[in-house]
Amino acid sequence: MASKKAMEPSTEDDEEHRARSGHRSTTSSKPQSNPTSTAGKKSSSKPVHSSSSSRQPKMSLELPLRPSAAAAKPLDSRQAQELRDHKAKLEGDAKRKKEEERTAWMRRTRYDPDATEPRKPKSTGSSSSDSPIRRVETPPEFPVNWTAEEKANYERLEREGVKVAVFEQHRLDQEKVVRHKDYMTVAWDGCKNVDIPWHRFKIRPSSAVPEETQIQRRVGYNTSGKEIEVMMNAYPITSFPDKAVYQYEINILHGDQNETDRRVLRKCWNSETRKAYIPDGIWDGGRICWSLRNFDDWNEVINTKGDLTRDIKTLATVDEFKRNPTFRMSVIQKRKINLSVINAWLQNRRDLDELVIESLSFLDHLLREWPTKQFAAIKRAFFFDKLGDDEELKQEFYQPLANMGASVYRGIYQAIKPTPQGLILNVDVAHCVFFSRISLMGYMMNVNGWNDKSTLVRNLQSTRDEYGGTKESRWFAQVNKKIQGLRVAPNYEGCPFKMKSFIVKGLIHAKPKEFFIDYYDKATGKSTRIHLEEYFMKRYNIRLEYPNMLLVEMQKEDVHYPAEFLVIKGLQRYRYKLNDVQAAQMIQWCASRPPKRLANARQSKELLQHKDDPILKLYGMKISDQMIKTKARLLPSPEIQFGANRKHNPQHSGSWDLRGKKFYKPNEKALHAWGVGFFSGHRKSISQDQTLSWVEQFVKMYKTMGGEVTGRPVVKGLNEDVGTSVKKLYDAIAAQNKQEPQLMVFIVPDKDSWVYLRIKKSADCRYGTPSQVLQSAHCISNKPQYHANVLMKVNAKLGGITARAVPKSKSTGLRPGSMIIGADVTHPMMGVWTPSLAAMSVSANSTATRYMGGCETNGDRIEILRDKVVEYILHPMVAEWKATVGSGKAPEYVYYFRDGVSASEYQRILSEEVPAIRFAIAHACGQAIWNGKMCVVVANKRHHLRAFPDPKNRAAADPHGGPLPGTLIDRDVTSPHDWDFLLYTHIALQGTPRPVHYHVLLDEMGLKPNDLEGMINDHCYQYIRSTTSVSVHPAIYYAHLISVRARHHEDVPITSGPQSGPEVKMTNPKPKEPRAKRLLPIEGTSNKLALGMWYV
Repeated sequence: MASKKAMEPSTEDDEEHRARSGHRSTTSSKPQSNPTSTAGKKSSSKPVHSSSSSRQPKMSLELPLRPSAAAAKPLDSRQAQELRDHKAKLEGDAKRKKEEERTAWMRRTRYDPDATEPRKPKSTGSSSSDSPIRRVETPPEFPVNWTAEEKANYERLEREGVKVAVFEQHRLDQEKVVRHKDYMTVAWDGCKNVDIPWHRFKIRPSSAVPEETQIQRRVGYNTSGKEIEVMMNAYPITSFPDKAVYQYEINILHGDQNETDRRVLRKCWNSETRKAYIPDGIWDGGRICWSLRNFDDWNEVINTKGDLTRDIKTLATVDEFKRNPTFRMSVIQKRKINLSVINAWLQNRRDLDELVIESLSFLDHLLREWPTKQFAAIKRAFFFDKLGDDEELKQEFYQPLANMGASVYRGIYQAIKPTPQGLILNVDVAHCVFFSRISLMGYMMNVNGWNDKSTLVRNLQSTRDEYGGTKESRWFAQVNKKIQGLRVAPNYEGCPFKMKSFIVKGLIHAKPKEFFIDYYDKATGKSTRIHLEEYFMKRYNIRLEYPNMLLVEMQKEDVHYPAEFLVIKGLQRYRYKLNDVQAAQMIQWCASRPPKRLANARQSKELLQHKDDPILKLYGMKISDQMIKTKARLLPSPEIQFGANRKHNPQHSGSWDLRGKKFYKPNEKALHAWGVGFFSGHRKSISQDQTLSWVEQFVKMYKTMGGEVTGRPVVKGLNEDVGTSVKKLYDAIAAQNKQEPQLMVFIVPDKDSWVYLRIKKSADCRYGTPSQVLQSAHCISNKPQYHANVLMKVNAKLGGITARAVPKSKSTGLRPGSMIIGADVTHPMMGVWTPSLAAMSVSANSTATRYMGGCETNGDRIEILRDKVVEYILHPMVAEWKATVGSGKAPEYVYYFRDGVSASEYQRILSEEVPAIRFAIAHACGQAIWNGKMCVVVANKRHHLRAFPDPKNRAAADPHGGPLPGTLIDRDVTSPHDWDFLLYTHIALQGTPRPVHYHVLLDEMGLKPNDLEGMINDHCYQYIRSTTSVSVHPAIYYAHLISVRARHHEDVPITSGPQSGPEVKMTNPKPKEPRAKRLLPIEGTSNKLALGMWYV
């Protein structure tokens, strides 16, 4: 920084230091006595730069001015010393900057090119205390003459990521200069450069609100390929309400308290008092309702019956007379909804403002009002289990999952979508996992894998401790956690509350014979104290089958039941992660081929019964019964080019093979120093002879496919700890070849994810060596197809390329100087407290067949990439692109493909991520402003639109009746104004293929629909580790792979165990402090692994 010379970064954090250092420019050593006059001189000679080049929004500074500018006051000793130190610092920084740009990748990967001795492998540590890859966080050191205010100002700027180095006078916005008595406030284009020590200024953000970037409008329709007709699972809305609709605000008062509990709101809304006064009301589930009635306000007391208030929290605070709680319901008119604004917006006569959004929200709730009363609603999906005695229909709508007490249900999905032709209703099937309607003991038994209820009872019994007392079973906490919050109902002969819902609070350490209650005998009129087992025998003549089973306590006070009498109520959403077997079973049941999916969509439309919906009739909304047919385009498929200039045209099959073909580009360096380690001592382990046989076949196939292998591998049996085994193989390869290993292959006996994580973490972060983990069962079979699949990954990690897609049209190719960036953010599963990871991929050659990848933590469940994270990830990759692909020049065009954001976050992508990318590119290329052009495209697969071509038309449908790869839909079901489209680029292995919804947010290049959409289609054919076209652009696919693989680089000791995945217990407590540590860096070696495809 330009502040003080004491601010020196540590070796481990010098990338972060570079990210914070900013651009430094040469300045005069003379002090500036009059900032106002200087600003006027410089602004006349240099143009004002655009504020979009800075990473931060405009900032405001308060610059101290002296009352009189006639005579300059001499500097005191402290100021003079600061200026001398600052000048020396700038000169040193200028020299270091040139060296940093020359060795950017070396510094990123901590590689020392001047080392005379070969790098010694690091010792393996089992914890962070002795791990050589532990990150060191060094606190900043401040100069002794700094005040407390100056230190606090520095720390605040560091937290906000503000860059401060050298002040550039021409960056001031002269129109926003406000002069005060003894200082002036200026709008500054980011804290870019400071010519006077920055801590002398009081810096605060500007109050100006930046203008929003408009989302790209549609520029036309695609005309390439041939025209085909497809049917969409959507129905036109022929008419919607033209009556006056009034919006009201609901408030529920209980005493002086305004109730916010949704259960209270629901019971008051469903009361007879409300239904009598507002019979046509539509409720959004919160504090908004709509009605055709026009009234100013309505205020009434709602009396709730006792049986309706059992689950209301306020019941615990009833008065001393034990009366049921009463609520006062207030409904106040807010505005009149004019639904004609929807047509005005669709016809482009009105912007998408608040009134249009409110009108669309009303129509959405209007559609959901009646189905919500008939079915169980989860957002826009509806599920039901009252199917009568039709067993065939039951089997069609739900399927129990094995050994888990849960079932997957098929439901109905519906949503309104605006299109160029008007509003449509998207109808599809939905799937969700619910708790099975079985006994509570059966559920507790199944989820723990026990075979009978006796085992359940035995495993929950308390045991003796070493002090002669008792301690709870080791299974108690796990079982108790899984039943908490479940809705159950008692079901036994003579039960007065049969099938009435109660919410489980948990198990208690008491058996029925140990739990006493007061029993009143009506025959004798006496009250006696008996235990629960005797109570059921006397009252209901029922003998408990499992008298030693622990009792279940309900959330309602003083309610306890034996577990054997309780059953789980239906349609409760299953809240735990499925294991691999259960997920595969669910996918197999849910996957249906296109003809079946189309029939299910039509059946869903019939079950919704829109024609008989009384709410729709009342408001005048009509929906057609005929599905929409639209004209689609079948884009031409590219040719696949392999080595030796051999080409193959897959037509529209979407797949090919590698038989008799060579890689488009084999490994860059001959494979000489490599080894294979196999884990022995397990039942499924591979033997030494089988490993040698696999190695021989592997080398033979690699050479046949164009690879260059010059050395025999080191083959080692491994039976130590994982970390020690990796070090053993690394040392053996280094000792035999006198150089760093180029590849390490590990053959493991099973799919243990914890072993895989430890291998990858050691190979990446400790040794910086490409690694490949294989399963012994596949290696023993030694099939050529398996070798081909492995070789595509190995060849990519060694710098090769599998194949290249050659476009049919030159316009669909990349322009010279083009870079592609893909980004994705992955969040941990529920119950796992690791931070979200932001991953970015950057094309590594002119054809975008190879991608570099980087990843970093992005906070706790934050979807938008933070600017500091963007710069940290992109800086080394952009610098490498400039040095290799760009031949020393910055990229002229950047395609930015973003995955996983909703429409509500589009504006944040343009206002936050795009400026951060621009700044990162400018910083990495040594420019003040990057003047290139960007194209921003968001890809989304979370939608329910499907296309169904005529299955008899082989020119439009695949053998299963689904759309062919290259099917493009950009009419009738897309946005009315924005540039978006649905694109199929793959063949579904099972089920119905899902198109990717691409939305173009920004296009500064002036691309045509044929060019951009054709380029995306072509690039899906050059995914480096597959012989099929993929469903989404490879830049996004790689970014997702990077974020998944980077989970293995978390900065936690091995002794802490797995931080995510199926190994994490449900009782894993949430940490007190956020765990947003930065990831461990990839170790730098001559392999340059950090800038390769380490993630495939």
